[in-house]
Amino acid sequence: MAYPRRRTVWLLRAAWLALLLYGEVGVFYYRVARCPWPDTPSRTLATTDGRPVRVAIVADPQIVDHYSYGQTGVLLRTVEFFTDIYIRKAYTALQQLRRPSTAVFLGDLMDGGREWAGDAWLAEYTRYRSIFANRSPGAMRVYEMAGNHDIGIGNTVVDVALERFQELVGPTNQVFEAGGHQIILLDTLTLESDSARVSSGSRQLVERLERERIAGIHTPRVLFTHVPLWRPPGTLCGPLRQTSRELTDGRGYQFRNQLFQNTTLRLLEAIAPDVVFSGDDHDTCIVEHAVPATGKRVTEHTVGAFGWAGGVPVPSYALLTLHPPVPGSGGSGGGGASFAVQHCFLPYQLGTYKCYAAALVLSLLAAAAASCRVRWGWAGSGYLKVLHPPGLPPPATARPRWRGACCGPLALRVARIIVDVAKVAVPAYAVCLIWPFIA
Repeated sequence: MAYPRRRTVWLLRAAWLALLLYGEVGVFYYRVARCPWPDTPSRTLATTDGRPVRVAIVADPQIVDHYSYGQTGVLLRTVEFFTDIYIRKAYTALQQLRRPSTAVFLGDLMDGGREWAGDAWLAEYTRYRSIFANRSPGAMRVYEMAGNHDIGIGNTVVDVALERFQELVGPTNQVFEAGGHQIILLDTLTLESDSARVSSGSRQLVERLERERIAGIHTPRVLFTHVPLWRPPGTLCGPLRQTSRELTDGRGYQFRNQLFQNTTLRLLEAIAPDVVFSGDDHDTCIVEHAVPATGKRVTEHTVGAFGWAGGVPVPSYALLTLHPPVPGSGGSGGGGASFAVQHCFLPYQLGTYKCYAAALVLSLLAAAAASCRVRWGWAGSGYLKVLHPPGLPPPATARPRWRGACCGPLALRVARIIVDVAKVAVPAYAVCLIWPFIA
């Protein structure tokens, strides 16, 4: 009995080590590796240093806190730990394999950001910064936009939260150059406020960009907004969407699924972006907007949430490649010639947990089989003849029957095997959990 038991223990240990290594570490690298940087369709491109600008776009990390599900105590700490560790692993793999030169966060950094005050907010923001640590501060620039979970939206913008974000995180409106493109991070949350004090910064930026466009500045423009643009009801989001087929125009306490129609048309005409990126919805959505004044069509990419507790089965992010268009080539982005976009998907975390549950059931069955020596024999006349001599007929009164030799209580023997397996599997799982802290 000792040999089958030892063999089962070692086989189960090896199986669990492989499963945990892949489920907790390898699958993140596998998913990131399967989604390379997109390349521009046109080959009539040139860059100053021969390299394109690579931008990683992360939407709605929305780290879980008390305001997410109303949890407290040990349960809240457990949920925070496992959701944080997933995001940390994904962001670590993204930085190590893709090495972006720029990372843009589309808002909703923390779930209860606008609700926290004082030291409590600072503690949550420190936690957020720890999860999204910049591993290459000299090579990667990070830009963080505000979301409605961070400062509120429209007429319900929280003044204290807005001022705090601008002071400690960064300006809510930013414009910079990258790869021959003008990158516009527009705070559309305050833009739709009726308060001139709140909305003045965003409105002035739109007016400035409009003046530049009228003056004949033709630099391709990439617009980032937390809230998606308005679209006609029934507009489908494309095959990458995981939930409903369209992004509906819903509204509620401190949220709005789309900007107002007049705001959308104003931005498309005044800024004339070549492509638009948005977040907030937690799911992927790709739509085209028509600009009536110019007849131009602009593609908007709504990027899915980066965390696995956002209500969408598979988290995601996006990759953007920027090339300065060659003067006179017409590659200003209208045909997608100066940029390329790729939506990428992360591991299905609930699927990983389901695999663990199935593996545990199979391990229990294997341990039970190793604990019982089952043999075939002939039963008859009140006795069992095991290992009947080959070539001889069985007794006339014999009948075939299984005989199980389970020495000792089955449950106890199974438990011993599982404990022996756990002595290796549990430390391996712990190492996998701390991997993103030391990688």
